[in-house]
Amino acid sequence: MGLKERDYLLLRDTLGSSEVLISPGRCSRPKETKQDAKGKCPFCPGNEHLTPPTLFRLPEKGNWEVRVFANRYPFFPSNKNHEVYGIHEVIVETPQHDALLHEMPVQTISRVMQVIRDRMSHHGSNERLRALMAFRNEGLRGGASRKHPHTQLVGLSWVPPRLVQESEAFLNMAEKGRCPLCLAPTDPLIIVEEESFRAFSPPTPRFPHESWIAPVHHEPAFANLKDHEIDDLAALLKKVLSALSKLSSQGRESSPFDYNLVLHTEPLNDESGTFHTHIEILPRYEALAGFEIGSGLMVNPIAPQQSVSELREILFT
Repeated sequence: MGLKERDYLLLRDTLGSSEVLISPGRCSRPKETKQDAKGKCPFCPGNEHLTPPTLFRLPEKGNWEVRVFANRYPFFPSNKNHEVYGIHEVIVETPQHDALLHEMPVQTISRVMQVIRDRMSHHGSNERLRALMAFRNEGLRGGASRKHPHTQLVGLSWVPPRLVQESEAFLNMAEKGRCPLCLAPTDPLIIVEEESFRAFSPPTPRFPHESWIAPVHHEPAFANLKDHEIDDLAALLKKVLSALSKLSSQGRESSPFDYNLVLHTEPLNDESGTFHTHIEILPRYEALAGFEIGSGLMVNPIAPQQSVSELREILFT
C-alpha cells in the first residue's frame, strides 16, 4: 500500500510534554543482511544506483570519499506545506564498508565534519525549517540498521522537545550571566582538550561514560565553525571515541562499542546567541529497561567524576 502524506503525524502527549512522530515510511527500512557483505551494500562504491541520487560529494570528480543523498526511508514527508515537513539525508563517511569512526584517520573524520557543517549551512536558508540535527548510530544497541559507517542529517519544520529544553536552559543561564558549556579551564569535569575544542562529562550524564564535546569559545551554530576548528574537533573526537572504545571492552569480552552520537546546533529561529553547539556521545552498554522508560528517570551506575577519571587514565597513561 502506498504511503500518503496524511499518514505522517506529529502527536503531542496531553498528559505530559512529549511528542511522537508517526512515520510509517520507516517500516520499510531494511536491516543489513549477509548479502551486504558480498558487495550488495547500497552505501559501497559501485552501488550508487541502489540509493537516491547524489546531492553532494567529496571530491567532486573521481572516486568519492564522502557521499550525501536523501534517505530513502525518511522521517518526514517532502511536501513543504505539510505540518511535519522535513529533510533527511544520509552522509556516507567513507567508501570502506567495515571502517569504524574512531579508527579512521583524523583527516577522514575532519572531512566528514566539514560535510556536516556545509550541509547544515546549505539547509539553513530553507525558510520552512526550524531545527537541524545530525546523528550517527553505531552497533545494534545504538540502533544502526547498516554497518557501513554513515551519519544522518535531519531538518525539522518545528523545534523538537530536547532542543527546546536546551535552548530555554541556555537562555535562562545567559540571563544569570553564564553559559553552562563555557567551562573554566580548571573545571573538574574536563576530560581532554584540543586547541579550540574541549571534551567533558556533562554534570548529569544519562549513560555510563557519556561525554560531550564543545568549542572552547562560545559558538551557537555548528555551521559557523572554521576549517581549523573542524580539524581540532576531528582530532578530539578520535581521541575520545578511542578511549571510550577501550573502556567499553574492559570486563566485556568481544563486546562491540555501541553508541549514539548527536550533534546539536542552535534552532534556526533562535537569534539570542545563547545556544552553545555541541556533540553528545552516548555509550550504549545496555538497552533501556522498564524503569527508565516508565519513570522517565535515567539510572547511571557511574558518577561523572568517576567517568572523567577513568577516561583520563586511558588517555594519559
